[in-house]
Amino acid sequence: MRKSMQENAMHIPTPESLIKQARDLIPLLKEAGPKHDQEKRVSDDVAARLRKAGFFRICQSVENGGYGMRPSVLWRVSREIGRGDSATAWLLSLTGLHPWMAEMFPVRAQDEVFAGGKDAVVLALTGNVGRGVQARLDGNHYILDGKWAYASGVDVGDWASILAEVPTAEGDKELRLLLVPISSFRIDHDSWNVFGMKGTGSKDVYLTNERVPGYRTAKWIDIQNNQAPGLERQKGPMFRIPHTSLFVMSVTAAITAVATGLLDVYIETVKQRRPAGINTPQVEDRFSLAELGKAAAKIEGAFNLLIHDVDEMWDHAAAGLSFTPGLRTRYRTDGALICDIALHAADDLVRNLGGSIMPIGPLERYFRELHSMASHFLMQITPSAELYGRTLLDIPLPANARI
Repeated sequence: MRKSMQENAMHIPTPESLIKQARDLIPLLKEAGPKHDQEKRVSDDVAARLRKAGFFRICQSVENGGYGMRPSVLWRVSREIGRGDSATAWLLSLTGLHPWMAEMFPVRAQDEVFAGGKDAVVLALTGNVGRGVQARLDGNHYILDGKWAYASGVDVGDWASILAEVPTAEGDKELRLLLVPISSFRIDHDSWNVFGMKGTGSKDVYLTNERVPGYRTAKWIDIQNNQAPGLERQKGPMFRIPHTSLFVMSVTAAITAVATGLLDVYIETVKQRRPAGINTPQVEDRFSLAELGKAAAKIEGAFNLLIHDVDEMWDHAAAGLSFTPGLRTRYRTDGALICDIALHAADDLVRNLGGSIMPIGPLERYFRELHSMASHFLMQITPSAELYGRTLLDIPLPANARI
């Protein structure tokens, strides 16, 4: 039975209290980071602490027992988490947004995911990550078989939203999102052998003869056009923001969080460092101070652009304004630009530390994580900027442009 919106509203914390809870977790996360990297997953203990703090409720609607807050609150929280552990920051930045995706499904599916007002960790397998996927229609059910890569957080997740091509009753094909419980997947725990992002546990997962009822599906075109069936219940601004615009920013948020964590490690390292070949502390080196100042300003500026854009999206939607192609392509380009700024600033800091990058520890882990996260296809600045440039010159966008 769902709680009333009034009951839910009585228990909603302030953004400041959520950020403080995240900050209080930093020491624990610093200890957990190496273990996450070694075990190729975020631990059950850390995931439980994120749940207890209410972080997965931030973007969950009040109608379903959540806090119904702006995504900018989530990503302020995940920035603090990134000061402790990069893998946990990635997990929270992405899956913390995904209740919004689950709430795009029909009301019956929402009631299943958020039964009794509980929270949910929802994965998104939407970026052409399926391999050998087979789908068939059996009455009111879709039968799924196949493999999906990059299932970040699958070890601690509840549900996954899968994008797949499925048959229609008329014999045609269409793209649909399908909501599947994590318990239905077989996880290949030996599949995640990577340079960076080891702790995210973004493993390969498999389904065999999985029956997905029609009420746990939604047409992809309806999601893209802000006409999802979940809008029968969901009326808030978040559900009028274009899907890709917000999704891009979830990846960007993780990158700015990890860049902030690397900046913290740099500061702690340089306080104690005497570079080889000189006999003075590095904190007395004017060039190092300048590098630190420039990089810190760039990382802060990148994060501020993220928050500006996300709050602008919310306000735009709340005012009932339309999201033009020009606005959508700017958001996609801004997301990639923020990534570029943060990544290059972090690289400058690493170069300034010389041999300090060599020992295994938080600095080299943050460095690996950043470069792996920045390889995400939505973080590539040139293809994103080309789309924005087209709109500025009134040149038609490609039919398949993801904006």
